[in-house]
Amino acid sequence: MTKPQRLLSWLLLLALLVSLLPLPLAEAAGTSVYQGRTYNTDYTIWRQGDPAWGQTALGDVHTIASSGCLVSSIAILMCYSGAYDPALLNPGSLRDWFDAKGMISHSATQSKDALLSFGMMTASVSPRFYYVNQEFFDVSTPMADVCAKINSYRNNGYQVVARVKNSGHFVAVASATASDARIYDPGAAAKTYLSEYMGTIGGLLYFKANPSGKDGVLTQFTPPSAPAVSKLASVYGTGDRVVVTWQAAQKATHYNIYVDQQKSDGTWQSNYKYYPYAKSPATLEALPAGTYRLRVQSGNASTSPWTYASSGNQSFSVRANSLTVTYNPNGGSVSPSSQLVTRYSTYQLPTPARDRHAFLGWYTPSGNLVNNTSKTGSLGITLTAQWAANAVGFTKTASYSGQFKDVARSSWYYDSVAAVYGYGLMNGTTATTFEPTAQITAAQAVTLAARMRKLYSTGSGSFSASSPWYKSYLDYALSQKVITAAPSNMNLTLTRQEFAAILAGALPDAALPAVNDVASGSIPDVYRSDTAIYKLYRAGIFAGSDGKGTFRPNAPITRAEVAAVLVRMADPNSRVLFSLP
Repeated sequence: MTKPQRLLSWLLLLALLVSLLPLPLAEAAGTSVYQGRTYNTDYTIWRQGDPAWGQTALGDVHTIASSGCLVSSIAILMCYSGAYDPALLNPGSLRDWFDAKGMISHSATQSKDALLSFGMMTASVSPRFYYVNQEFFDVSTPMADVCAKINSYRNNGYQVVARVKNSGHFVAVASATASDARIYDPGAAAKTYLSEYMGTIGGLLYFKANPSGKDGVLTQFTPPSAPAVSKLASVYGTGDRVVVTWQAAQKATHYNIYVDQQKSDGTWQSNYKYYPYAKSPATLEALPAGTYRLRVQSGNASTSPWTYASSGNQSFSVRANSLTVTYNPNGGSVSPSSQLVTRYSTYQLPTPARDRHAFLGWYTPSGNLVNNTSKTGSLGITLTAQWAANAVGFTKTASYSGQFKDVARSSWYYDSVAAVYGYGLMNGTTATTFEPTAQITAAQAVTLAARMRKLYSTGSGSFSASSPWYKSYLDYALSQKVITAAPSNMNLTLTRQEFAAILAGALPDAALPAVNDVASGSIPDVYRSDTAIYKLYRAGIFAGSDGKGTFRPNAPITRAEVAAVLVRMADPNSRVLFSLP
């Protein structure tokens, strides 16, 4: 042999030896627990007789230690391929899955017991790691040919288990060269190279790993995580139906809700109410007055037996003859977000806020406006704010402290005067007088309408000084089409009809949605052609002076009456809800 030939031979031998060196330990090996017993997560050293799972039954007669070489080899490759975490999957848990799926035979006859139907481990049953096929060959097949077969499968992305000892034992193949293969042998002998079984190698099983595939194995044995339940209110009413929401728990196939009731002696009646197979959000039935605690249980019906996990208990009380009104600000903000009120009673509505939006009122789920005189029913309710975009709406920027000496606290218009003063819509005729019975002039009406439109649109009611004093208001009202023409005499006092004609254009149509069904011609003293008055009736601004809806169009209108009307314009919670006969 020439010198170059000897050098080449040495290099080939060195390459072979390097390829067959022991493989490194599994990355980040540590310990984990199976059935309360600790095991090493380095799958390269797993043995079927490991104390953590060796004595686990395999069928009725055998154990993993005596007959679990195939289960162990498959488990090793499932972890070696990166499809599974050895801290979660091991020969014992894989045996549990095979058994739960009916893939392990059970018989008192030893030869018929513990037979593994690995062919049932299909892609549909175990998408992340599944059986593909197997090949048998004569045990006299040369080692080079066996290795060629192994390399062909591995080059096509398969994981390979070899039949050795005349199909009496199975080993996992880790790597191969043209002449030998490195193996992970779960048997007691724990051989390192496939060539050590030369003359007894009779076939190959090959599997496919898909680490990104859906897990079909661990879900069978992993208990679900506990559901994260949203915080409940501390107090409900007997008219409320508690709504329970939670985030999906890992491995959960279903959820149950348990409600315990506290008895008079302080102990608890467990499972006072039980809601199986609940879905989030779950609406419970109304509860009688008392103290309760609630928990949500997640279940995994894929395990055998089923496994469960529970959230912590949340306690709450239920108050008699009460219910909760919940406010949905619908993109805005509101305080309070809910309030507990007495059944069949009135309650004070909050005013929400939203940037560049004007509040249009609180609406029921059926689309009806509610106001400060609306009464609750028998069950809790959620009200939703409606908004008009590209507007500001009205906010009280001043505080009325009784400075108008001619507005008695006992007068019917006291609250209206205080409100319009707070909104910046009306001032007194002097620093200390309001003159509630004085009539309104056309100039004053145009001024009020212009100020209302500007406050609604921009949040500012300021106008520059002009001559005459109302000119800047009149010019703005005309430019914004609040009115179509200037009144012929700005100093004349107005009738109710004339005032309504100006007021109807103070806000855009979007700010005056119809909340009352008032048919044209139904107001006894208003012609159907007087659309301004009908618009204001339908919007809940006017309601008439009697049950028939009489308007008295030719009667004068006082400053006190104007104040009451402007409050309804500015505050949707104050709009009048009614129906005409």
